[in-house]
Amino acid sequence: MFNAFHRTTVLVLAGTLGLVVPDLSALSATDSLRTWNYALQTDQSGLPYRALAQVRGGEGSSLWFSCTRVAAEEGEPLQVAMAATVTQRAYLGPSDARGRSTVYWLDDRPPEVAPWIYRDRYGQLRGESEVMGLVASLATAQTLIVELANYRLEPMSVTFALVPDETKAVAERFAKDCRTIATAQD
Repeated sequence: MFNAFHRTTVLVLAGTLGLVVPDLSALSATDSLRTWNYALQTDQSGLPYRALAQVRGGEGSSLWFSCTRVAAEEGEPLQVAMAATVTQRAYLGPSDARGRSTVYWLDDRPPEVAPWIYRDRYGQLRGESEVMGLVASLATAQTLIVELANYRLEPMSVTFALVPDETKAVAERFAKDCRTIATAQD
């Protein structure tokens, strides 16, 4: 049975591979986005249930932020799954459930280390506080470097060039949409 994180992972990967195409007409996060793609998807009743933000990096890589309302078992409270996912072309291999220590830098700030879960060609940071912390810190950054590690623990750096004004607008919209998703009632 899929849990909230598995469903989010499947959706992000399906979007990356072009198997699921988000409805971009549902949102205009800013007047014009040059580096970011953003989508807010709504359910049949018009309530938002998923926010996706994506920026492309070097050598075919992408950084995805996802916030998804996950159907809870009857009688359980609504669940929201959040993830930051870096996809890239090279095979990374799987990690155990604890993940691998992954280092990332924003501009000339000190590096940060967090456990990321790895599968095939992507690494994923999970959890609301971790993801929203990364989103908030990106708001003023011009460069993000994520050092992924493959199954042999060899480092593989991925660089994302950011436009601060645009990134700030996307970060604010993503945070707002995630709050809306978390409080939406059927």
